Amino acid sequence: VAGSKDMPPHQQAMALIQAGSAFAANGDLARGRQLAEQSLALYKQDNERLALSVTMNAVVLAALGHLAGLRHDYAGAGKLLDEGQALLREFRDDDLAGYDRLQYRLARVLVDNFLGQVRLSQDNNDAAAQLFTDGLAMARRAQDWISLLVSLYDLAFAKQAQGDLAGAAGHLKEGLALAAEARDETSAAYYLEVLAAVAGQQDNPQRATRLFAAARSILDARGSGWLHAFVPRVPHDDEVLAALRSQMGDAAFEEAQAWGRSAGINRAVEYALQQA
Repeated sequence: VAGSKDMPPHQQAMALIQAGSAFAANGDLARGRQLAEQSLALYKQDNERLALSVTMNAVVLAALGHLAGLRHDYAGAGKLLDEGQALLREFRDDDLAGYDRLQYRLARVLVDNFLGQVRLSQDNNDAAAQLFTDGLAMARRAQDWISLLVSLYDLAFAKQAQGDLAGAAGHLKEGLALAAEARDETSAAYYLEVLAAVAGQQDNPQRATRLFAAARSILDARGSGWLHAFVPRVPHDDEVLAALRSQMGDAAFEEAQAWGRSAGINRAVEYALQQA
């Protein structure tokens, strides 16, 4: 960040928002918000490329809205994200080309997904599902695998909340296959967690326990990765595991746990992609 002062405004702003995202991902929401607000002021100074300036303003508003949502300030988050959506409506996808079009599409994905997460937190599952569907459609147009992983995960979360477990599993398996293809083991682990939660809802405690154990083993070995900074996690704590143990009995639970801990990424993904 210190070295960005000699850059043009939009490059300074990009450096600030990237640094802010890193602080937020590591739990320092206040510092993340401060840097995002600084970047917003810089983007407003950039009159050389209007479309890109508007797009990046929307990205910063999305980041600030996401941080507000993490603080459970859903009204404030919704207001910021609505502002971001309004900015993006100033242009159409067909109005732009090249780099500007790509950044516009990625901004649309972020705003739709973060606003959908707010609606999900407010128990407006249908509105959330529609926003995630729109985000996924734009991610497919952008052909950006990070946007696809975020959008597939979020849409699966909404489908799970709506009670459409088969629909949730379908999106999760698509995202898991994509993460595995990209060799993104930590993102694959978060997908395994949600598939474990779905298996638990489908009254398949053995599958749930195996997948939870495999996910924990991968994250313990590889670190937390990046996906958790963009999406909510399913409950995965000792209380969840205790409930599974109670369903299965000690011996069966320990056997399933041992399978998950020793499976490794390839075997765990192969198992998760099988028909439950």
